[in-house]
Amino acid sequence: MNAQCAEFPTVVWPAPPFFQFAARAPESMCAGIVQWLNGRRASGLLVDFAAERRYLNFWPDGGEPEDVALDQIRFIRLAAPGIFVHALTATTEFGSTPGEHKEHHQSFIMEFKDGERLDGVTLGARRETAGLFLYLVESDTTELANYFIPENCIKELRLNATQGDSVAESADTVPDLRALLSTDHPRKRQEQIEKYLSNRTVSTVEDLLHTRLHQGKRLHARLGDILIETGAISPEQLAKALTIQGEQRSRRLGDILVEMGVVSVRLIQVALSDKLGIPYVSARSFPVGLGVLELIDTAFAIRHQVLPLIQTNDCLIVAVENPLAVECLTDLRFQLGKAVEAVIADPLELKERIAKEYSGLESRVAIARSTVNGFGTFESSDLAGVNAFKTNVADLTSQLVKESQSGQRTTRDVISDPRVTENTLVRLVNKIIIEAHAQGASDIHIETNGIDLHTRIRFRKDGDLEDYLQLPQAYSNSLVSRIKIMADLDISERRHPQDGKIDFGRHGPLPIELRVAVIPTANGLEDVVLRILSAAEALPLDEVGFSAADLLSLRTMIKRTFGLILVCGPTGSGKTTTLHSLLRDINRPDLKIWTAEDPVEITQRGLRQVQVNAKIDWTFAAAMRAFLRADPDVIMVGEMRDGETTKIGIEASLTGHLVFSTLHTNSAAESVVRLLDLGMDPFNFADALIGVLSQRLARKLCPGCKQSRPASDAEIEELLSEYCQETSLVRTEVLKRWHEEFATGGELILHEAGGCEACKLGYKGRVVVYELLAATAGVKQKIRSRAAVPEVLALAQDEGMLSLRQHTIRHVLRGVLDLAGARAVSS
Repeated sequence: MNAQCAEFPTVVWPAPPFFQFAARAPESMCAGIVQWLNGRRASGLLVDFAAERRYLNFWPDGGEPEDVALDQIRFIRLAAPGIFVHALTATTEFGSTPGEHKEHHQSFIMEFKDGERLDGVTLGARRETAGLFLYLVESDTTELANYFIPENCIKELRLNATQGDSVAESADTVPDLRALLSTDHPRKRQEQIEKYLSNRTVSTVEDLLHTRLHQGKRLHARLGDILIETGAISPEQLAKALTIQGEQRSRRLGDILVEMGVVSVRLIQVALSDKLGIPYVSARSFPVGLGVLELIDTAFAIRHQVLPLIQTNDCLIVAVENPLAVECLTDLRFQLGKAVEAVIADPLELKERIAKEYSGLESRVAIARSTVNGFGTFESSDLAGVNAFKTNVADLTSQLVKESQSGQRTTRDVISDPRVTENTLVRLVNKIIIEAHAQGASDIHIETNGIDLHTRIRFRKDGDLEDYLQLPQAYSNSLVSRIKIMADLDISERRHPQDGKIDFGRHGPLPIELRVAVIPTANGLEDVVLRILSAAEALPLDEVGFSAADLLSLRTMIKRTFGLILVCGPTGSGKTTTLHSLLRDINRPDLKIWTAEDPVEITQRGLRQVQVNAKIDWTFAAAMRAFLRADPDVIMVGEMRDGETTKIGIEASLTGHLVFSTLHTNSAAESVVRLLDLGMDPFNFADALIGVLSQRLARKLCPGCKQSRPASDAEIEELLSEYCQETSLVRTEVLKRWHEEFATGGELILHEAGGCEACKLGYKGRVVVYELLAATAGVKQKIRSRAAVPEVLALAQDEGMLSLRQHTIRHVLRGVLDLAGARAVSS
């Protein structure tokens, strides 16, 4: 049971494992001490706090309430201990009998990311997605100190450190699934299932070795019975699935339940893990041991979807989707001449990780376990020779030149031969795509040039283009032709632009698609741009990068049952990612959600997603009209690029539907005026609009090598001028707040790019910067009167909206961005 303060019922603090709070927690549970990352420390009241929302409203003594994001906090400590009652014996812990229940005391060691170490004794711990709740036994006072430490501050935690156990291994931190699923609320139930699955997923070597030895087996239990026992499915759902299986005996029960939509693949696998006593591992994050990849041939790993993880003294541990695939494991034992033990992993995660690991280790030649003959096809050879064969782009480029000089058929002839699938040029194209995906590139640019100039290949990473490879110009036509063949385009057409799509899963080990644009250039040449459309998952909304206050505003907006929400920004600003995060937050079984996209880049279970195709007149407007006849609750249209689509969207939002869409505009206020310019009725548009989010993606400084220095007086004055420009803000008050939030040792710090082995240029990843315009009564009135952009912007800022420029400056002061990067995205 959670403790809630009598006067502030939104403060939630979980009890230790095996304990619950007394019937009514004391009001002092709301009093606490907060320490910020910059060293600031204050005592006051926790007005609103729940860890899963990553948000705290804190009222410091002698100050005003303030909203605080958890990523700005080092720790929260309750000012007074709670009264805990043992769940089984009903005796009090740290109340009238402070020394009882020492069997639940655990020693712990926790290391912060800044190197500081905390150790002692705790009455258990609760590790949640947002952070860690610790219940410290303070020997000098025999009291319990309640701490919360955000996840972003924790480097390592070990409970019972002398035994090597981690918090993930403690059975007392894993609640019973039946109790978790007792609620009837679909969204809450789904959140609890995800938490349950997360607690049972092994992601470290230590956890795997421990679970491997101690996890029990239930060999005589049936899968359906286990799912019913845990509360994941009902007896009626199991009966329906068994009826279907009786009619289609070749199908597995788990596959049927997944298709029925009552469980996920992951839940089925965890149930199988419980039944067989086999650990379930995270294929996405589990560290692969040194030298184990070379033990299994690339072809075998991809064909059977086997990922070697670690090698112990007695066996090789591998991750597979189905540990009962006896034939595959038997073959592997025979090839290696040693014992092989299987653990369970998600099939999609497994496929992505195998492709990522082996793309940098083995060439595509190894897939056929062969040597090249005169026609570029393959004949089998011994396994050891194949495993020793490594290749890279430079080797393939050199081999391409040698083959051309040796009088073989031309590369154009080879790639046009349907019998040939593994010639050098084919492998080179595949290698380029695999490495682009592995490096996190969003686009591949192939730029052909005239005689005596090389074909230039570049990757776009974190918004910037980087040189990757130069290929002799003689092979440019063959390279473009190969890509056209993969995209089912006309290789003889070289005068007109062509668009297509590549399903790379048909050609290589990666389950990705690529959008292809072929554009004719001067001298009869062609350029190609490939956009990588990896099958990404929607980010949780609280991981996109919004502040706590704006996250709360967004969640309030998307809880509406009708209206229009717009996300705007230039191409590549993350609009699609944000839209899918918003949809993920409201995606539940009782809603019907339709999306029209071009292309479908992110897929979500439960969404009905449509790919538009202008060539057959299946446009956004046509899809919107079809959706309105299909009983929708929520509609997402990829872009409002014309008056017809916009008009239908506004009408839909006024007739009981929640509509999401994007615009290519530069600011939130400009989006409002742009739609009026498209001919929309200002009164209907004002009534429909809920809010507009304008965003950009900025390059983050690499945390490992960024360099810091105190900001000069001139730089601070310049930042203040930019921050307060065209607003009613008082510069002295803004500067005072900056010192309270961001100062270190009394000084504001600026950071600059360094450069290390991990990042090369000093930047690593991107962060979203944005402005969120809520359609308040004042904003709606401005829309009805067709006000200009400056008027709408001024009103929104007076009502509390932070502009794009203000958000970027705050990121500069936090050390996330440098000045140049901030100004590049906000100018």
